[in-house]
Amino acid sequence: MNLHTIISKRELAGAAFVLRFERNGLIFEPGQHLTVGIKDDDDRPYSIYSGINDDYIEVLIKEVKNGNISNKLKLLQQGDLVVVGSPHGSFTLDQEMLGTEKLWLIATGTGISPFHSFVRSFPALNYQIIHGIRSHNEAYEKEFFGDHYICCTTGDSSGNFKGRVTDYLKSEDLDESAYFFLCGNYNMLDDVYEVLTSKGINGAQIKSEGYF
Repeated sequence: MNLHTIISKRELAGAAFVLRFERNGLIFEPGQHLTVGIKDDDDRPYSIYSGINDDYIEVLIKEVKNGNISNKLKLLQQGDLVVVGSPHGSFTLDQEMLGTEKLWLIATGTGISPFHSFVRSFPALNYQIIHGIRSHNEAYEKEFFGDHYICCTTGDSSGNFKGRVTDYLKSEDLDESAYFFLCGNYNMLDDVYEVLTSKGINGAQIKSEGYF
């Protein structure tokens, strides 16, 4: 665990914020996660939000009012210190996925974070993002993804599609040669996996990561 100085914090809608801190030579693969916390206090794993060529590290955090650490991290300011662990995880892109094959990146909530790292690291990816949220104000920095972004809202009709990500996928023709990455709550992972395999997608082409 090492100390990193906070560079900035930008607040988003829906009690979310992006914490940017010094990279200090940290090496990672897009899709990996690391622990972030406060010295002599708690820490928690967060997927890396920034790209491999950025000279800083960013994490996307949603504040939990009675949580152990997110509410404390939100109070930090530029110049404060965070304790950061080493990157871990295998929710990463293989070399063949950087070519012409289509990637379907399916997330709920802050599960979109590793996909932001994917695209920031490899802007030429052939991808589509399907993001499941309650309302459109949780479409965190969607402008970054442009036309590649589809928002599925369950609480109102403010998104691109009214309903769950599973409902959207059931209505779509899926390329059986594509790769599918799923990141979010465990119920979504199970339900989407079932939809994909029922549509003929080989399980070897599906990667999933439980919520961080």
